[in-house]
Amino acid sequence: MEIDFIKASPTQNMTILVETQIPVENQLAVAQKLISYNSVYAEQAGFIQEPKDKRAAMGLRMMAGEFCGNATLSLAAWLMEQKKLPIGQKETILLEISGAQRLVLCQIQREEQGYVGKVDMPLPISVDREEFQLGSETLVLPVVRFEGIAHIIVDRAQWGEEAKIKAEQASFQWAEKMPDAFGILLWDGNTERLEPLVCLKNTSLIWERGCGSGTSAIGAFLAMQAGGNISLQCKQPGGTMGVQVSVKDGKIASLQIAGQVSIVAKGKAYI
Repeated sequence: MEIDFIKASPTQNMTILVETQIPVENQLAVAQKLISYNSVYAEQAGFIQEPKDKRAAMGLRMMAGEFCGNATLSLAAWLMEQKKLPIGQKETILLEISGAQRLVLCQIQREEQGYVGKVDMPLPISVDREEFQLGSETLVLPVVRFEGIAHIIVDRAQWGEEAKIKAEQASFQWAEKMPDAFGILLWDGNTERLEPLVCLKNTSLIWERGCGSGTSAIGAFLAMQAGGNISLQCKQPGGTMGVQVSVKDGKIASLQIAGQVSIVAKGKAYI
């Protein structure tokens, strides 16, 4: 099968956008091959499609039907690349993205090196604490649940030098009570540094270099903890992503992330 693709780097969260129209029932299998080391190689893939809502400039379905802020930024950047947006010019577009019940508003601006974008993220369904068991250890941890993906937040200092090993172990032990797409976020509040482990059940387990929904989860949790608006620069292995959260009447009213994205390749893959 010959696949037309674009490869984007939103905060080094390497993302493949598939232009070839693939039936939904085959998308996950195709994506698994494309993101593998012996193919195009990336952390995730999404499939560009015509939107059902004609107000949207374009649609995108992620490989597991989840929502992804970085993939949204990638699609916006690709649309602007096709328009040959001049340096410094900014545009606002609506996109139809899987895992979001409403159209997603995205602002994108051309820079000398790539683009900088902001995206209005879907609001969380819940921000709660839940109990987890890891071996003999009982943990009560913050969990931020969105439509299609959930994130468990762990204070990195709690697991110390074994944090990454324990997170990987936990991803298997906790999978049963989580949706098909979920993350374990190692968070250091002192340095505002995030290390996101993202799991797609029976598909992939990846330490992402930049995670948009994970950044959103951190922002949502901190805003609810503070009981008010927050603005944060979240440092990640691939760079920094901004998150802004507003709270009204004890509930999250808006949630926005910002980051840089560049188009790094376009071509054909053979699977």
